[in-house]
Amino acid sequence: MSRWDKIRKGSLFSFKGGVFPPENKFTAGMAIEHVPAPEYLILPLKQHSGAPAEVLVKPGQHVLADEPLTSPKSAMQVPIHAPLSGTVVSVAMSGIPHPSGYMEPCVKIRCDVPGEPGYGECYANPSYPDYQNTDRETLLNHINRMGIAGLGGAGFPTDVKLRSSAKAENCQVLIINGAECEPYITCDDRLMRERADRIIEGIRILQYILNPVYTVIAVENNKPEAIRELNRAISDSGISETRVTEIPVKYPSGAARNLITVITGIEIPYNARSTAYGIVVHNVSTVYAVADAVLRGKPLTHRIVTVTGSALKKQGNVEIPLGYSIKELMNHFGYTAPSVPRVIVGGPMMGFTIHDANVPVIKTSNCIIAPGEHEIERTKPQVNCIRCGRCARACPSRLIPYELYAFCVANEHEAALKCGLKSCIECGCCSFVCPSAIRLIAEFRQEKAQIKIEKIKKDRINAAKERFVLKQQRLAEEERLRAERKAAALAKIKSKPAAAAASGTDAAAVSGTESELEQRKRIALEKAAAIKAARLKAKAEASGSDTSAGQTVSSEAKAESPAAASAKNPDLEERKRIALEKAAAIKAARLKAKAEASGSDTSAGQTVSSEAKAESPAAASAKTPDLEERKRIALEKAAAIKAARLKAKAEAEKAQSQTDTKGE
Repeated sequence: MSRWDKIRKGSLFSFKGGVFPPENKFTAGMAIEHVPAPEYLILPLKQHSGAPAEVLVKPGQHVLADEPLTSPKSAMQVPIHAPLSGTVVSVAMSGIPHPSGYMEPCVKIRCDVPGEPGYGECYANPSYPDYQNTDRETLLNHINRMGIAGLGGAGFPTDVKLRSSAKAENCQVLIINGAECEPYITCDDRLMRERADRIIEGIRILQYILNPVYTVIAVENNKPEAIRELNRAISDSGISETRVTEIPVKYPSGAARNLITVITGIEIPYNARSTAYGIVVHNVSTVYAVADAVLRGKPLTHRIVTVTGSALKKQGNVEIPLGYSIKELMNHFGYTAPSVPRVIVGGPMMGFTIHDANVPVIKTSNCIIAPGEHEIERTKPQVNCIRCGRCARACPSRLIPYELYAFCVANEHEAALKCGLKSCIECGCCSFVCPSAIRLIAEFRQEKAQIKIEKIKKDRINAAKERFVLKQQRLAEEERLRAERKAAALAKIKSKPAAAAASGTDAAAVSGTESELEQRKRIALEKAAAIKAARLKAKAEASGSDTSAGQTVSSEAKAESPAAASAKNPDLEERKRIALEKAAAIKAARLKAKAEASGSDTSAGQTVSSEAKAESPAAASAKTPDLEERKRIALEKAAAIKAARLKAKAEAEKAQSQTDTKGE
């Protein structure tokens, strides 16, 4: 029997590992109900795997039901729409369902009440009832604009998954996931029971887009009513090559890769996508949303949520608008907080505890659990790993969780990745069977987040390095262009004499003419040399006047003061004569004194005195003229020095003016 024969016959395979936790599906028999419209809705911009779309609204703006609030600009962006008509209050940070209490940008809407203008009005989105006559690309774009993302928990954009397979045209098997293997959750079960016909319509749309060979609706055998309703809908619709396959109850058979293994026997590697093997998997809630979007033009603004737990007076399945407060929803079902209150978003295996219930329901929220004190016991104290290997036997991804845990605790990121961290689907089987109560899944989630943060930092560093390299290249290119422009300008200047010679200019004039650049340089050098020479000459003349004033004055006085020059020789002879007379008188006096020394001692002084007065009248009479003569000589000397300095200054100014004229 071939593989296709086994698939058509409904033969089943098995996957490694798995566990069998208590089902506790207390709300399986409770029909889908509705709740009153809330006063406010808080809609996070990012409710899917990917980046948030661009905001289209602003505070104070009135929006209609189903009106788009954001617009996607890239492939992995999905828009959000207003579930109810109302007025935008704010676009700001607000809490979202996350175990860390993380905050993200959200649109807050105050819902209209009956009687207000615009209450109950809906935005007119396009629809394609005759989709079989519509281009596939148009349908894929429409699914994206309607905000459809995977409602099974991952939130992957539906149009991206469909587009990759439709483009390759290799879809062999389309699997509709109705397993719903997580304990407590029954929203998909009730959807298949009550709205099976619309699910089949959605399957028809996907078959038109993907053109698969065969379609399988996989449902666990603990949902007999859902299986019966789906078989009836298939029979009524006349859809071909489609069947419902019952699979055994085993957790986590609802995981996409495990479900593919159960239906086809093919084990998809974790580094590859199922679309590469010709297999596409979609959740039943996602298929229902696609039918609403294409046939009715209804965007994804509501979803069915299971509200359960012994801390509630009433439990059930409710269809609520996205953005509905979890706290308000629990109060609607009569929540009574136990001594140790706890609220779990999602199932008990893959869900997480939130610290504040005042957060909204989003597209991936399928269950709210409010357990009582003894319903879901808190984890017992953690002890060291005993290396029992139970986690490795239970892991459906063929990992060794205790080794992976050791790498995560040691912050050995590379080793954790090599050990298969990315292959972990966080199903919780390892934590469920661990006798040491080790929080394995919590540690794996933290390690994934840490690696993501490290990757973001590394990408930023690489981007900064790339910007620096580009800047250096840009600066080098600018420097090269400047050098080229400079070389071109110099070549143009040097080519002027050659151009003048070629045009017939006088050869002698051309040969005697220097380039403009060289001429400017020569003029500047000559000007500087003239200034320097004038300054040196003035300095030399001034210092010569101070050190050899007699010679300088004599040479300058000959040209400028003839009266002083003619008077200098008689003055010199007169001074010589006076000096000689004085010396002769002194000598005569000494000789006379020596001759008379032998005479009388008492009258010697009077005799010498009287004779000295009689023999040197010329010396006495020459004393006063000598003083006047010295004064006159000093004055003439000062006048000569001043005249020499004035003449040096005049010559320096004349040389400066001649240099300036020559430079111009």
